[in-house]
Amino acid sequence: MDDYVGFQEVLELFESHGWKLKKIYQPYRVFVKEAELPWLIPVHDKKVDVEYVKKFKEFLKERGEIQEA
Repeated sequence: MDDYVGFQEVLELFESHGWKLKKIYQPYRVFVKEAELPWLIPVHDKKVDVEYVKKFKEFLKERGEIQEA
């Protein structure tokens, strides 16, 4: 069962929707976008828990930026 996603994939997902990696506060990566609250994503061994990816995709879905969650 895939419980984790590689950080590079997460970085590409955020960047493809206009978010930028602003800071690193171990173990967090802080993504920002103008007029939005930042997203803090914990990274361990270059991997991100799939739940954070699901939450971000749901956020995008609610805003109409993607069709599926």
